[in-house]
Amino acid sequence: MTEVAHPLVGPWLATPRTARSLLIGATCATGLLPPTRATFAGTEQVGPAVLWWALAAGLVAVHLYHAFSMVGPSHSLGSDGTDHQVSTDDRRPRGWPATFALSAALVYLPMIWSPTAWGISQVYFVASAALLLRGVPRGLLVTAPIVVTAVGTAVTGVDSRHLVPAIEVVVVFTALAGCLVGVTHLVRAVHQLDRTRSLLAERAADRERLRVSRDLHDLLGQSLSAVSLKGDLATALLPNDPDAAQSEIHGIGELTRDTLQAMRRVTLGEHTISLHTEVVGARALLSAAGIDTHHRLDLPALTPEVDNTFAWATREGVTNVLRHSTARTCSIVAGRREGMYFLEIVNDGAHRTKGTGHGLSGLAERTSALSGTVSARCGSDGSFRLRIELPGGTP
Repeated sequence: MTEVAHPLVGPWLATPRTARSLLIGATCATGLLPPTRATFAGTEQVGPAVLWWALAAGLVAVHLYHAFSMVGPSHSLGSDGTDHQVSTDDRRPRGWPATFALSAALVYLPMIWSPTAWGISQVYFVASAALLLRGVPRGLLVTAPIVVTAVGTAVTGVDSRHLVPAIEVVVVFTALAGCLVGVTHLVRAVHQLDRTRSLLAERAADRERLRVSRDLHDLLGQSLSAVSLKGDLATALLPNDPDAAQSEIHGIGELTRDTLQAMRRVTLGEHTISLHTEVVGARALLSAAGIDTHHRLDLPALTPEVDNTFAWATREGVTNVLRHSTARTCSIVAGRREGMYFLEIVNDGAHRTKGTGHGLSGLAERTSALSGTVSARCGSDGSFRLRIELPGGTP
């Protein structure tokens, strides 16, 4: 039996729920320090211990309010349905000046009675200042509590090593405040990552739906036109040439089965076609419809992307000839000119229609993906010209 190895560091943190749990845990764990020190401060203890724990709970709650407001979504959905970047200022909580003042009161008023024990609570004030303020005020209010506490500790020292406690103050305050700020930014990053994953998944699904829809449209357009043509031909042949009519009916069955298999390959993303094959099939189909067809392919070896695009263009162009014209002649010409590959399909007897249709829209999407262009226009003589150009390197 094969054992599956699980990494010690896995994707457990890459979900918003676990990241928020980490933020709550780190904030509450840090909140244990001030009331514990104040409760066991001996002569500095003032009032019942429950008061210190209530003050600490309020301080933790205020900071969590600040932190969770700052880790909100970095994008908002506009009225036009598009995502808009949300600035950092917009993510600050409502009434934040009042809650920031409340945080300062919960930190500094109890220090009147227990400055040494309750002083560690200043890490919450520093962390909230780093999250809520901007510019010079943030720099002053982040550094001032650390510097003043360190200097006060150094001045009140009684032995030759009085600088050591001051250094410890700087290290501890910086580490704890940095932890509170850092875990907040971590949760924000996880939220952004989760949002990005969702957007990428939605866009990938949209692209796949578009690909399937476009390929099925192009595939079924010509196939169904061929079925209709063969059915009409069989009907016309049946009174005078039953054998030929039966042959056409068998052809309809084969074409239907081939189309069904092609549809399955399209849905799996495995359907590929080539320009040469499509041109041969198009000529046979147009000839069966009584359309005199000429083709000339003067192209070097094409990349799969270019060959596939030209093949789909041929299929779409021939489908339009059969469905939207009473053509008698059609030409299919491909070559390279001035550093561009081109494919041109021209037919007569075109019917004037409004709009470009889904087929030409899908063809435009295929060519634009390769930095190419599509032009389709009717001539005054009743002709219709479809031209596709794709970059082809140096001429």
